[in-house]
Amino acid sequence: MNVVFRVDASKDIGIGHLMRCLALSEELIRRKHTCFFLSKVDNNELINRIEKNKIHYHKIPPNLSLQADLKKLIKISNENDIDWVITDHYGINSQYIKELKKNNLKVLSIDDSAQIHYYSDIVVNQNISAEKLVFSSEKYTKFLLGTKYAILRDELLRRNEKYKVKKVEKILVMFGGADPGNVTLKVLKMLEFLNEYIQFLVVTGPANKSNNYIISYINKCKLDIKYLRNQKKMSDVYLQSDIAISAGGTSCYELAYFGIPTIIITIADNQVKVAQELDNKNISIYLGGKNEIKSEQLVKNIKFLINNTSLRKNMSENAIKLIDGKGKNKIINFMGNAN
Repeated sequence: MNVVFRVDASKDIGIGHLMRCLALSEELIRRKHTCFFLSKVDNNELINRIEKNKIHYHKIPPNLSLQADLKKLIKISNENDIDWVITDHYGINSQYIKELKKNNLKVLSIDDSAQIHYYSDIVVNQNISAEKLVFSSEKYTKFLLGTKYAILRDELLRRNEKYKVKKVEKILVMFGGADPGNVTLKVLKMLEFLNEYIQFLVVTGPANKSNNYIISYINKCKLDIKYLRNQKKMSDVYLQSDIAISAGGTSCYELAYFGIPTIIITIADNQVKVAQELDNKNISIYLGGKNEIKSEQLVKNIKFLINNTSLRKNMSENAIKLIDGKGKNKIINFMGNAN
């Protein structure tokens, strides 16, 4: 079948939507399906990553209206005999999807909320406790809800290689592919008060515009930091990490898959529920939003984890049970069986 993804990435919205669509496309292409991306992407590194995956990339002008956006998608769909449209985009509304259905296109919507009426054939919400949400939809709409549908890239599926250590030696610090508020730098400054012999693995993504500020800080601070900009193989980083300090986006599920106890600091409102649920299930510790945290609070919780082996073990075991790494296979199998 032919599948077109409607997904964007930028320094403002981050790259999480794009990365999980890339993950889903990996399995589609492995099964000999053809994938197209229709996207507003303002980063050449991301565009190269799309095209290297044998995906047909169509660029959308940054200021194109939603109506013109829809027309372009329908045009490309007609020209390429598209069977499925996959949307992963907060800006797409009910009318947009309804028009796609009028054009005899099957629609799968990847969504982290439940804020619109769904005309989609399938809605995927991979978030923890998504089953508790109340959705408005057509009678034919099918829902794939919860972390058993978490979408992970192929290169991440290596947790069997991770060895367990009783001592914390490396702490991962990452706040998404964009980190528009430069929370990475804010956290690093707080970590100077930790006074532990720890190496920090600091990861920033291709859409991060604050790299120069971070590099400047690293060059003069006293922390032991290994700086990893635009890391191509995140699995290598996860395999080394004993604890993580992270935002509450899609990377939470990657960290959970590897069983890494995580301290979450949310950088967007839509991350709060996920962070709270992960905390409730003793998978992560949620400290609050980026503007709420204090250095004493962060340092106290890191030391608590460092000195509590049994807690880390319990958090790790809970996390591994949450994510099995087979989410995209389940989704595509469901697409193949849809009428």
